[in-house]
Parts: sequence; C-alpha cells; structure tokens
Amino acid sequence: MKRLAALTMTLVMAVSLAACGGKAQSVTYTMEQDNEGLKMTDTMTLNAKGDKVQKMEETIALDMTGFDDDTQTLMTEAYDSLVETYQAVDGVECTGSAADGVYTIAITIDTTGDAVAKLAEQGLLQVDGGTNGISLEKTGEALEAGGYTKAE
Repeated sequence: MKRLAALTMTLVMAVSLAACGGKAQSVTYTMEQDNEGLKMTDTMTLNAKGDKVQKMEETIALDMTGFDDDTQTLMTEAYDSLVETYQAVDGVECTGSAADGVYTIAITIDTTGDAVAKLAEQGLLQVDGGTNGISLEKTGEALEAGGYTKAE
C-alpha cells in the first residue's frame, strides 16, 4: 500500500534557482492513469511569479470502485494516514475525503518556505536538484515528460 500511495502522490519537480521577478501566472497540468484497477485523475496548478513557483495546488481523485468494499476500506485508511503526514508539514495544507468509491486528496504547498525541503526529506515529494527555488519552466517540462498534459 505504501508503494501505491507513493506512486500516486509523487510529484515530479525539476528545481533550479529561479528568477525572483516577473509577472504572476498560473499553469495547470493534468494526468489520468489506470494502475491495476485504481483510476487516478491528477490536476496540478503551479502559481508563479516570473519563473519561480510560489504555490502548488494539486487535486488527486482516486477511483477505487474497481475494488471490493474491504479493499476500499484499507485503501481509504492508507490515504487518510498519508493526508495526516502531509498535514504535519508546515506550509502544507492537505485534505482527504471519500465518497462513492472515490478518494479525493487536495494539497496546497507554499513553495516559498521550507515545505519543499521537508517534503523531500520525508520522501513525499520527488525533487530533482536543490530545494531553493522551483522553476516553473523546468517543472512543466518534467511534468510533461512524466505524462502530464498542459491545460490550455
């Protein structure tokens, strides 16, 4: 179950020193995948100033209807535990809810503080490079390489 949670919660981030100035912009990426009967829809919005991401917002819908009730209960307990782990990190807001066989996780990460470093240390966020400034451009490239589609 830990492997499944890690798979669904991995955020691929390309990190580099990013420019401090620039205009405010938001870019949204989506991905859908089916992993052994678990259907996941992931929507990630990166809010940036110039090339530097200020905040990441992600909503992950995990459709568990392909599993029996006992398995759904176990999965829900595992996701609840994962949400609690995210909630314990300063600079991160995370909620989880289950309804009609779908577990939805909503995560907001303030990337201007040390939340990214703390999440990376705990294995909750995959970071390529350092954790001092997340590049919007490089993150977008990494997300698209990982199967995400940029929303127009």
